[in-house]
Amino acid sequence: MKKLLLSLTVIIGVIFGGLTVAHAENLNYTVSADLPQNQLNSKVSYFDLKVTPGQKQDLTIRIKNSDSQAHKYVITPNRATTNDNGVIDYSQSKAKADASLKFDLKSALSKSQTVSVPAKSTKAVTFKLTVPKKGFEGIALGGINVVQETTASKKKSSGMTIENQYAYVIGLQLQEQAKVTAKPKMKLLGVKAKQVNYRNYVTANLQNNQPVIMHGLKIKSYVTNAGGTKKVVTADKENLAMAPNSNFNFAIGDGTKALKAGNYTLHLTATAEKGNYKWAFTRNFTISEQKAKELNKTAVGQEKQTNYFWWFVGFGVVIVALLGLVIWLLLKNRRHDEKQ
Repeated sequence: MKKLLLSLTVIIGVIFGGLTVAHAENLNYTVSADLPQNQLNSKVSYFDLKVTPGQKQDLTIRIKNSDSQAHKYVITPNRATTNDNGVIDYSQSKAKADASLKFDLKSALSKSQTVSVPAKSTKAVTFKLTVPKKGFEGIALGGINVVQETTASKKKSSGMTIENQYAYVIGLQLQEQAKVTAKPKMKLLGVKAKQVNYRNYVTANLQNNQPVIMHGLKIKSYVTNAGGTKKVVTADKENLAMAPNSNFNFAIGDGTKALKAGNYTLHLTATAEKGNYKWAFTRNFTISEQKAKELNKTAVGQEKQTNYFWWFVGFGVVIVALLGLVIWLLLKNRRHDEKQ
């Protein structure tokens, strides 16, 4: 795996087999992994390990500080999750485990560490891996996240704005079988109206409930009024991925439309692994008056909704007034003619 350099102001993501790298200028440290003997693929630089039930092992990474002064680094082992952009993410240290997860890789690793690395030097940092005695199927996926501690990051808890920070992620993939036979499987867990970054969407909570990475995910979706065919909102995305035993909220719409209360139907199809796996879902759901009002009140960037009712009322009043004026003039002329 290429060392992943990603901004913490953006969600960190790693997709094995197609890793993306965001480069930071003037970064003064690098991170590498000491690959052990049970490494499956020696051509990659992340931990890709074959393990056995009950196995205990030390995993070592090295932090090289190239700066002219000492720095502290926070190293956190995390399980892999799928963020709401459909990207495999290692930055969520407090993320709730998916209900389908049987082996939590995070719980098998020792706790987060903060270490100081002197200027112009390298320090080895070791984590202890303890594989549960009860075997697990498929892949357990996680990563070791390394970020330099700064004044801004210390003040995070006080609510102050954080500067741009960059992190290295060393991926960690475990398996007990020589060949993984688990196949990705998608489930639709729920549909609801939800606000994301102060914009309103319909979200479909999608789950990969199998211990295997879902690659090349493509999703096509639209929402209609219940029993209707007209598309209210749509969303088509591709090149997504899902971590093993994880879920994410797929947003439908562009976030510019105010929500309207009513009964709706979601239509969603998905394919993965170059179309080898296909799923289709149709699900009815309701947006209540209270929910629509609540979300619309705090949303930004919505198209202004014109209330045509009062336009019709005003137009009607004008028409009635004009008819009244015409009738009055006609009656007035008739009276005038009769007097003559």
